[in-house]
Amino acid sequence: MKLFDAFRGHREQRPDEPAFMIASGDRALPISWRQFTDDIAVIAWLIDKHEVKTVALIGENSYEWMATHAACLFTGTTVVPLDVNLDAEEISRRLKFVGADVLVHSSLYADKAHEVAALTPGLKTGGFGTRKTDLVLNAGHLAIKAGFKTIWQRPCRVRDGETAMIVFTSGTTSEPRGAELTVAGLEAFADSTAISLPMQPGERSLMVLPLHHIFGVCVAYLLLSRGVVPGVCPDFRRLYDAVERFAADYLFLVPALVDVLAGKIERRGRSAEEALGYPLRWILSGGAAMPRRVYERMTALGVKVLCGYGLTETTALYSMDPSDGEIAVGSAGRRSQLPECETTVSASGELLTRGPGVMKGYFRNPEKTAAAIDADGWLHTGDLGRIDADGNVWITGRASRTIVLSSGKKIAPEELEEKLHAIPGVLEAVVSGDGESREIRAEVYASVSEETVRRAVGELNLRLPVYKRIGTVTTRSDPFPRTASGKIKYS
Repeated sequence: MKLFDAFRGHREQRPDEPAFMIASGDRALPISWRQFTDDIAVIAWLIDKHEVKTVALIGENSYEWMATHAACLFTGTTVVPLDVNLDAEEISRRLKFVGADVLVHSSLYADKAHEVAALTPGLKTGGFGTRKTDLVLNAGHLAIKAGFKTIWQRPCRVRDGETAMIVFTSGTTSEPRGAELTVAGLEAFADSTAISLPMQPGERSLMVLPLHHIFGVCVAYLLLSRGVVPGVCPDFRRLYDAVERFAADYLFLVPALVDVLAGKIERRGRSAEEALGYPLRWILSGGAAMPRRVYERMTALGVKVLCGYGLTETTALYSMDPSDGEIAVGSAGRRSQLPECETTVSASGELLTRGPGVMKGYFRNPEKTAAAIDADGWLHTGDLGRIDADGNVWITGRASRTIVLSSGKKIAPEELEEKLHAIPGVLEAVVSGDGESREIRAEVYASVSEETVRRAVGELNLRLPVYKRIGTVTTRSDPFPRTASGKIKYS
């Protein structure tokens, strides 16, 4: 297992070098590879002691989150990262679905974790930084000092092909879709990225992308496996401060954050180097299409902007621009150069891929798995596109209706339509959206007045995460046109 060997190698060869940088007041403090791997070993000891099979994680980006995730990964324990925006009922529903034993949470989400526990009989919870957790971890450290062999003193026991993570795709509602991903997928992402983006131990970046997103967790393991030091940034609103504090050499962001960072730099200088006092070498943007205005804004500040493309189901792997050489502006980067990662375009123009990054399937959902992965092992991405002679991937449309915001968030229109249909008097509803402006629109056919519908949607918005709120509501006097089979025709 290459990831396990990389972590053990850093522990043995550079134990006092920083694995992470964390903020403390106005300073950046290092956490060494010795401390990081010791903490992973203690959490692994606890997992083994209590025979935990499935761990759910919820919280902002943190060192503790990654230590827990890595301990699960290296003990063969399935880990389920959760979006902090989900409500307690939805979290409980997902944990019951995957059969989670334990929910580990940060202190910021302690109240939500307690709500979830009340709704989920038999679920155990544990929080980062609590007195009880510290006592348990101290017991683990004592056990190891007393001679208990850690995971670093034993062969890695993770079996090829076993489920390492269940990552829920965006927009799941009554029927959750949890992609079963493997360690091989994480390793393929790291290996493929290393071809396009050479990195050296001791260089610096940020851990700013949400770790419950596949892009965020893949980047975290990429950086750690290569010995690049991530500065922990738990709040994207402090992005510029984190870049400045941790002196990041390069960044992995979504387009919306590239735009935010460009604005911060512009207020402080004529270039990134003038504003920061050092050159920011490049930014790789993924999770959504890069608007040309954002690309031009950042490149005008002297920062090279690269693009990448992937899905949860492909462990964030499909294509990526190289940091050296020319790039095709407007493309989604060059298809993966990893020999075992195959990419192609179907006769109908859909982008396909197969290889170690492709999920095992959707957890407990053989029908959707069969619809996504064909008999030859090709995963159908649902995106339309082409691959040019140089290997650049161009996305020309979406085969599905999923709304992809510039922040990287994905919204299934069906989820919001289901909620609109629950409003008394709403007979039909169609939700659409604009990814760049992040505006969600709803058109409704109802038996009640437009004002009544607008008022009900306003109340619904108060219960939704900000990025899912419906901005524009219009009503129509006639039902939507339908196909011969009775389904609404979408424009």
